[in-house]
Amino acid sequence: MCSLMKLTDSQITEFHEKGFLVVEGLFTNDDLNPVIKEYSDIIDHRAQRLLADGKIKSLQEKETFERRLASLAKEDPEIASNLDIMQTRKRGAFNFLKNPKILDLSESLVGPEILCNPIQHIRAILPHNQSAGHPIPWHQDTGVSWPEVDPYFMLTIWVPIVDATLDNGCLEVMPESHKLGLFPHKRTPQGLGIPCDDLPDIKPLPLPVTTGSAILFNNYTLHHARANKSHGVRWSLDLRYHDAYQPTGRPFYPSFLFRSKIRPDALQTDYETWCQRWEFSLEHSKGADHFRWPK
Repeated sequence: MCSLMKLTDSQITEFHEKGFLVVEGLFTNDDLNPVIKEYSDIIDHRAQRLLADGKIKSLQEKETFERRLASLAKEDPEIASNLDIMQTRKRGAFNFLKNPKILDLSESLVGPEILCNPIQHIRAILPHNQSAGHPIPWHQDTGVSWPEVDPYFMLTIWVPIVDATLDNGCLEVMPESHKLGLFPHKRTPQGLGIPCDDLPDIKPLPLPVTTGSAILFNNYTLHHARANKSHGVRWSLDLRYHDAYQPTGRPFYPSFLFRSKIRPDALQTDYETWCQRWEFSLEHSKGADHFRWPK
């Protein structure tokens, strides 16, 4: 199949020089709506159960996708837990992981042998004044992996499911910080991050982007999310891809070969198998430490 979304030479040069690249207007409603529908259904199912148990007073059915979860979480924050891709294991999310547009962009930077890394997330960032609404600390994606990945390039593709604005917690990056090597990370109540005193003297650049856009960045690029000061949830997908013959940084979780010219018969693109491998890995990796940094 011909690649239709490959990056231009100038985009590739910009990515390697700055450590990130914004690609606007990449995804359509047809790409994103299946994921939104799945998570809308998950939230509705949980709300119905909580209402039946007397833990909430309203289903908040008139609220938008962006605001419903935040409204429900005011009564019971537990409704926003365990929403990650590998926890819910929905077909639409799986199909988005192997969306041809994503694989085309990945091929422009990682080559034709493309592995979908197991460090993948859907993030529902609640307003700052609610549980779990804190900003994500400054970090590097290499820093949240095991040291086996340090010599290698890994591509992150960050996709907003709702508009990511200055108010609701868009990403900020430090341009060209990918050239500075790995910074020490520390575990904090807000998550793994780099202490403020250790950050380089680079002016952060906010990257507000609309739904349908994507931000690509290098695994050594310093980035974080601003605090969500809106009344809604900042939904986004955080996906990683790299050459199939490189380590993943999470060897106890499953990775998937999504594109290959050398081994097209070895592709791992079956939904049921994806679910089974994640279910097995989550059960048998309990207690594994995701991070290299001391507790």
